[in-house]
Amino acid sequence: MDAQTQPAELARRAMRAVEEGRREAWLAGFHADAVLEDPVGHVPPRRGGEQIAAFWDTGIAALEDVHFDVRRAHAAPGEALMLVDVTARAPGGATARYDAALHYVFDENGAIVSLRAFWDLPDVVAQFAG
Repeated sequence: MDAQTQPAELARRAMRAVEEGRREAWLAGFHADAVLEDPVGHVPPRRGGEQIAAFWDTGIAALEDVHFDVRRAHAAPGEALMLVDVTARAPGGATARYDAALHYVFDENGAIVSLRAFWDLPDVVAQFAG
């Protein structure tokens, strides 16, 4: 990993790509064999570029807006744990606000090898349902 780019900054870059709707930039941040668990415990892990791209196409792309407010960032060599408040807006204006813990693990080149997102899926679904 580039000594100038700390894990928390790499995580912030990934979140900015989501906020800005930059699918290809977000996908380019993942290692080819990366694992994405979002949300942990509620859906099976997605492995590799094809499954992670499908996550974007069926989950992130379906939202009109996503914003991450980073409350705390904890970093260690090759890892970052981001404590965030998330605001997501669906078509039609339904909005969900929730807290999440996002655990990123990076390889030596700064590519995401693991992203585990911990948040309460039933609560978020209920918020969107109104």
